[in-house]
Parts: sequence; C-alpha cells; structure tokens
Amino acid sequence: MAMIKKKTNADMFSFLPDHVISLILSFLPFIDAARTSVLSKRWRHIWHATVRIEFDESFFVKREESTEKRELARCGFIDFMRQWMLNYKEPVVETFSLSFTNPGEYRLDMENCLRFAILRGTRGLYLDFADPSWGEDEFDPHLRLFQLPTFVYKHKVLESLKLFSCRFDVSEFSAFSVLKDLSLGWVEVRSSSLKALLMNCPLLEGLCLKNCWNLGDPDISGPNLRLRRLIIDKCSIDNHIILMAQKLQYFKYSGLVKSFLLEDQPDVEEAELDFGLESEFDNSGYCGDTLQDILRNIYSNTLTVCSYMLQELPSGEEPLRLYPYLDDMRHLILKTSMHSYELYGISFLLKSCPGLDMLTIDLGPARIFADYEPPFQIQSHVFWAQHIPFIDCVRETLKVVEVNGFKGEPNEIELLQNVLRYGCVLERMRINVIKSSDSDPTYQWRAQMLQYFTKASRRLQVVIS
Repeated sequence: MAMIKKKTNADMFSFLPDHVISLILSFLPFIDAARTSVLSKRWRHIWHATVRIEFDESFFVKREESTEKRELARCGFIDFMRQWMLNYKEPVVETFSLSFTNPGEYRLDMENCLRFAILRGTRGLYLDFADPSWGEDEFDPHLRLFQLPTFVYKHKVLESLKLFSCRFDVSEFSAFSVLKDLSLGWVEVRSSSLKALLMNCPLLEGLCLKNCWNLGDPDISGPNLRLRRLIIDKCSIDNHIILMAQKLQYFKYSGLVKSFLLEDQPDVEEAELDFGLESEFDNSGYCGDTLQDILRNIYSNTLTVCSYMLQELPSGEEPLRLYPYLDDMRHLILKTSMHSYELYGISFLLKSCPGLDMLTIDLGPARIFADYEPPFQIQSHVFWAQHIPFIDCVRETLKVVEVNGFKGEPNEIELLQNVLRYGCVLERMRINVIKSSDSDPTYQWRAQMLQYFTKASRRLQVVIS
C-alpha cells in the first residue's frame, strides 16, 4: 500500500490535464518551461501553449564566440522564432518579450513578432534591442535603434511596455490610455518628451528610465500623477531633477550627483540613492552639501545609500549629523565595504536617524577615493567605541541588525561589538557570512565570536548563517 502511495505522489502530474500543466508552466521563465520538453513524449509540446513568451537571443548566441559562429547562432535563433510562432495555437498571449541586438537586416522578422503578439491581445510588450557590450556608465548616444512600427500604437490594451534601444513617437502615446508601467532605455528622451509621456498616459504607475540621453532637467510632477514607482538609472541629466508625485512609494536614482527639487513631495516608502558613477572625491564641500540637501527633502521610511555617500556626506555643512533629523527613517540600508573612509558617513547617518528600527549592512566592493579627507582624525580601532555610546537610535530604538557578506574584518567586528554592547532594545542580529568558492573558513569562526560579546539586551537573538 505504501509503495502504491509513493508512486502516485511521484507521478501526480500525470493526473493533470494538459491545459492545467501549460498554465503552471506559464509561471516559469520561458527557458525553464522549454526545458520541460525533455521529460517525456507527453511533455514535448505542452510548453508551446505558454501564454508568457520570451524570445531572447542570448539563449542561442554566446558573446565569447567568434563573429562567424555568433552570426550562425543568430540565424538559428530567427529560424526558431519563425517556427515557434507558426506552430503556436493559443488565441491569447499575456506577455511577449523580445531581446535581439542590432536587428538591422532582420527588421521584418522583428515586425512579424510584434504582429504575432498584438494579434493575440498581449497586455505586456517588452522589446530590448540594446547591445550587451554598451557600457553601463557611458552617456554616448547609440544610433543603431529599431523604429517602433506605427501599428503598435493602435494596440490600445497595453498595460506594460518596455522599449530599449527603440525609437518611438511620443505624440502617439496618447493611444496607450491604460498603460500602467513603462520602461525606456538606451534612447533619447528629452525633458519635453517626458512631460508629454506623463500627460498622455494618465494611468501610469511605474516609470523606469535607464541610460537615456539628452534628458536635460527632467520634470516629473503634476497634481494628477498616479506614479507609484520611479527609477532613474544612469541617465544624462544637466543640473537637477524636479519631483512632485503625490502617490510615489518607491524612488531609485543611480548616476552623477545632481540637485533634487522635491518641494511638497510627500513621504515615500523606500528610496535608493546610488552615486557610484562619481569618479573623484569633491574636496570643495559642494557635493556634500548637495547630498545633505537631498536627505533633508526626501522623506523616506526605508533608505539605501552607497559608499560614495558615506565618504562624501560628512564633507558638507554639517559634518557630524543632519539637522533637522531624519525622524521618519525606520530602515537604513548601507552598501559599504566598511573601509575606514566610510566610518564617519555611517556614524553621520546613524546620528541623523533617532527613530531607526532596522539597520542592514550589505558588504561588498566599493570605490574608495585616495584623496578622501575626513572631517576629523580617524582612529579605526577605537572609532565605534568613541561614537556608538552617543548614537540615540542604537541605545533607544534599534531592534534589528542584518549583515550580508560578513567576513569579520576589524571594522565589521568593532561596529557590531559596540552595537551589541549599547543596543538596549536590540531583538535580533542576523549575520550572513559571505559564501563563495574561495571563502575563508575563519569567516564563520569570526561570526561565532559575536555570540560571546557583552550584550545590553536580554531579548537579543544572534543568528548566524
């Protein structure tokens, strides 16, 4: 009896009809759904009924191969797409994704793919014609762009659209009246075009701009904006960003230091600030003042900051802490290498957040500036012993500390040792030791040492993994 039950459990998919299995496969990444075709004769064609289609050139083409082999692989990819669409029997495609570099001579095939998706009423269209060799930190325009066909603008049911390295006509976007999510990348987007997009798409809730050029001074504001998520990632911006979106909940900026004009911008749930494109330390204090102004005006419950901010913040007008305090801050996430040059910046932020509940430290490589000038002398071995006792949030409100990528370097140990010693209301400290093929076994041993340090909180649980 037990043997029969075991066999039944192992083969329960055999009792499901094909349409149910194809529905399940639709929740898998396209390439994983394709891999199920080798399971048995029955499974060979079930994945063809998936309603979430993803054609990605990288499934076939390997960048490290010769030009001749890559071109042969591209031809094989095109043949695969043609055959796959020819055999597709389903009446509806929910989402359609196409990634193909330099479509040039294959333009007709690209247009046929778009017709295939639109005729089946797709509500999510994701087109990426960007070249993986393009640098993430370069702002030079790329002219080999695919032109979005005019028939796409007649597809009025689109709710989600991604256009990477794809020219578009902003005046035609008024047809996308139900569009809720838009991503634009590797394309020119002028400030006037951005303003028109926001007006033409009144239901827009998510906007991502990645590596866009000639953006000028973008103005993302308006009394009727429904925007809830905004990402500006490595775009060429002149001087400042104007932001006033009443319903905004998530904001991420990555790029060079610019002024943020955030008058009347309500609190956001989460903000991420990454100025890692900066290549040198600003000794004048201008960048430090600009960063402090950004923090004063962006009211966020959760804030993620980069190593550059940790080095540059104390060079501003307020070297020790921000006034007024960041009273709304509850969760602070530090992207840091815990280098000595970052210590004053970490202390600055902790002293500026008197109501902090949770601190996350994501350890990893960072650009450390050789010409960094600390506001005061750094004595790394006693730095936290001198500062932690005077940080209000550590003594009064901090309940959770999480460290990712722990190695047990001296600056890591000293910070955590003093947080344990003075964290009176601390409830949980989770240490995630770095895991890699060349990890030093002493990392785990150093993490275990934390269990034996003096603890101010009797409710504290230290978890090491």
